[in-house]
This record gives sequence, C-alpha cells and structure tokens, in this order.
Amino acid sequence: MEKFIISRIKEMEGNLLGIGINNERIKKAISKNNKITICNLLEEPQKGFGKHKLASNKHGRKVNIKKIKKVFRKKRVDNVICNLETVKPYLKTFVRDSVYINKGKLYIYGSFEDLNELTIKYQRYTKDIKIEKEGKVSILIINNQNTKNNKLKDIGYWWADTFTAFVDFLTLILVN
Repeated sequence: MEKFIISRIKEMEGNLLGIGINNERIKKAISKNNKITICNLLEEPQKGFGKHKLASNKHGRKVNIKKIKKVFRKKRVDNVICNLETVKPYLKTFVRDSVYINKGKLYIYGSFEDLNELTIKYQRYTKDIKIEKEGKVSILIINNQNTKNNKLKDIGYWWADTFTAFVDFLTLILVN
C-alpha cells in the first residue's frame, strides 16, 4: 500500500490535500516532489483542538472537516490522499465535499469492507472508480475529472444516507 501511494505521489502535479496521513515515508515523498505546488496536510488533532477539528501543519490553522468545502472552495484541489479512519465519522458530508473540491484524482486507503460501502456512495457521482487490494489494506481510486455536483441531488443523497443510518440503527436495536 505504501509503495503504491508513493509511486502515485511521484507522478502528481499541482495542488495536494492530504487528510490523516501518518506515514513518514509518504510525507517525505510529498516533500521531495517539486511538481506539487501547494500541499495541505491535515492531521489528527492534538489535545486541546476540539472534537471536529483537523490541524493543518502548513500554516498552523485549524480546519473543521465538516466545513472543508468552504476552506478549499476557490482552490479546486488537484489531488486528494485520504485515510479512511480519519474521515469515517464524517462520511455523510465528506463524500459530497470531496467531489466538490477535487478536480483530479482522489485516493482513499483503508480496510476493504469499509471501502466497498464507500464505493456505492461515490458511484452516485462518477463511474470511474477502481479498488486496488494490497493485503489487508485497499486503496480506492476515484477520478473526479468529469463529475458534477447538484445541490438538490446532494440534499437528497444526504437524506437517503440519514434514513439508511436510522433504519440500520433501529434494526440493530430490534435484533439485540
């Protein structure tokens, strides 16, 4: 998994947004690539930052992951690399926001079972989705070059996801 992401980083150009990248070799590969003009690495918050914050190590500012669409609106990020465990609690809004801010490729790595569920949510926006398996960890590659957002569809998808989560919660309670 690490080698695959590093090989993709060497090919990247333009802006890069990294969310939850904890691996030092991946961070070194990002810093060595001279074709990456702007790099924002959002990491897990240290104590005292709050529950919904991700701290940016570039300018020391805090970015609320629920409002990531407002922070990166005008930049239109070329590439996004994301750890699924970091954004898992925010998937309901992160899916639509990542499609909105990204104009290149989106790489999400995590466990295979969770990525299958996430693939269904991204298929609403684009059909160009690949899953690369590397042992226990898989990488979801989404090409967002031809995707379009629609506010009404986004609201409908949000309500559908909320209803599905509610039904899953009720069935879990009734089964137990």
